[in-house]
Amino acid sequence: MPKQTGPSDPNTVALIRDLKKKGASDKKHSLWLVLSQKLAKPRRQRPVVNLSKISRFAKKGEIVVVPGKILASGEINDSFTIAALNFSEIAEEKIVKAGGKVISLRELMDLPAVELKKIRYLS
Repeated sequence: MPKQTGPSDPNTVALIRDLKKKGASDKKHSLWLVLSQKLAKPRRQRPVVNLSKISRFAKKGEIVVVPGKILASGEINDSFTIAALNFSEIAEEKIVKAGGKVISLRELMDLPAVELKKIRYLS
């Protein structure tokens, strides 16, 4: 049987563990368990999302969550709060230039429950 692959970065492993704990304690939002499952996959199976996809599917003021990497292909016109595991440098610059905000998945866990109603999950 082949060896199971998954994240080897200790920060990602700790994030997955914390997301599972948060999901077990917060029964109202299944987002935490879904994120932990997506992050536990190998890196090549994690979603890679371009800014053009975010512009097409997200609405202004939403929090966009991606359990993978954000790339800079395309333009972003509205201000979004984007939470992801990784960002390319250019994508991060474009988001901030458009008036948006870049946060990590760990920072997303600390947001109040009221903010979680405005989440758009992209994968």
